[in-house]
Amino acid sequence: MRLFLFSIFINILILLALEKPTFAQSYVADTLTINFSSGILKKFPSVLKTLDFRDENPRFVSMFEKKKFLFFPVDQIVLTPKPLTCYFENNLQLNAYPAYQLDIHDFYLHYNESWFNRSVKLNAYMGLSKIDARNDTTYLGIFYYEESKKFKKKDSIAYCYNNLWNRFASGFYSDLSVIVSDSVPNHQTTRYHFRKGQKAAKKNLYISTDVYYGYTFGGIDADIWFSEPEMTQKFKRNPQMFRYLNYGNRQSVGFSAKVSLLNYRINDSWLFQNKHGFIFGFNKWNDVDEAKRTFEELFLFQYALSQRIVYNPLNKSGFIFGVGLMEEASYIIYNDPIFSVGVLFNCAYKF
Repeated sequence: MRLFLFSIFINILILLALEKPTFAQSYVADTLTINFSSGILKKFPSVLKTLDFRDENPRFVSMFEKKKFLFFPVDQIVLTPKPLTCYFENNLQLNAYPAYQLDIHDFYLHYNESWFNRSVKLNAYMGLSKIDARNDTTYLGIFYYEESKKFKKKDSIAYCYNNLWNRFASGFYSDLSVIVSDSVPNHQTTRYHFRKGQKAAKKNLYISTDVYYGYTFGGIDADIWFSEPEMTQKFKRNPQMFRYLNYGNRQSVGFSAKVSLLNYRINDSWLFQNKHGFIFGFNKWNDVDEAKRTFEELFLFQYALSQRIVYNPLNKSGFIFGVGLMEEASYIIYNDPIFSVGVLFNCAYKF
């Protein structure tokens, strides 16, 4: 009966889509308009002209999924009332030089919601050029930003977005003021937020393999993930992982849809990485002739960690190599918990 009623509802939506498309679209996409404050960037003393090179709607800043009527997944599209460029420009007359041009290559806010809190993450990279009195431009470099913040569940979505925007705008204004002052200090914050003379780095696809060996076991991890350009010295990525283990008396395969990969950039060539996550898997026992195994012993529950030093040149594609340690704590029903440590060798390719 419920399936029959659901099919009727879908047919009604199809008919409405033919007659009134905007009505039907309201059930599959909603639009939320959020107005950012531009007061901080208005203080910039030089002319700041802004161009948007994104492929999206000039007002687009975010999209996430929410449930409508507690069941139907709906895309929530977040727009600003004015084009995004309006929140960067300071509206000074282009007759005072030097002036500057900001090219927005990427600007996106990622929204996530859990049972207890909300979180918003901002990713942006923007090129900066100098405009002289002859209206010629000189490319200076590119800004990278990756910032995130958690909020209380009671905070509105508009408040979360505006709060992170104000935090970003304040930092960007400070960085921009330093860059145009011709006295760029050689410290890590400027090194990551602004890279002199560089063009926008592309997103990377990583395909990675970890081979490890311990006293009583061996195994292989295979990871894959897309990565934004590195925008801070410390950053986090979330690969998907497949794991194979051989313990002598059993072989196991496991999966994790979201592993936490924490990165710390040591210098332009080397990264320190800390990977951890929960893995669910299956066991194949090799001692079924000697020991009576039950159905419950088919399942593997594991928490895995690894620490490694990786040769990974900044903003360059190619092979990556690393070495480190791996640890794992496993539990199988009717068996004692197992804690293992092994040596890890990493090889990956960054496209």
